[in-house]
Amino acid sequence: MEPKYHNGSVALIRETGFDYDGAVYAVVCNSQTYIKRVYLEAEGLRLKYKDIFISYDEDPRVVRIIIGNFIPLK
Repeated sequence: MEPKYHNGSVALIRETGFDYDGAVYAVVCNSQTYIKRVYLEAEGLRLKYKDIFISYDEDPRVVRIIIGNFIPLK
């Protein structure tokens, strides 16, 4: 979810359930992890910025809310 979250950066995650629509969450589906703004819909999850729809039939899992990130020093 660039420009705020870059590939290769480490996401900081707070352990909560689904707090509210439009928050940034880590979502796992089909062995792929996404960091996106998440919106609940009747039939599944809408992941914003490049819109992706994941049906509940695909068993998506909202891991946790993202609260920050950093790029590790080499």
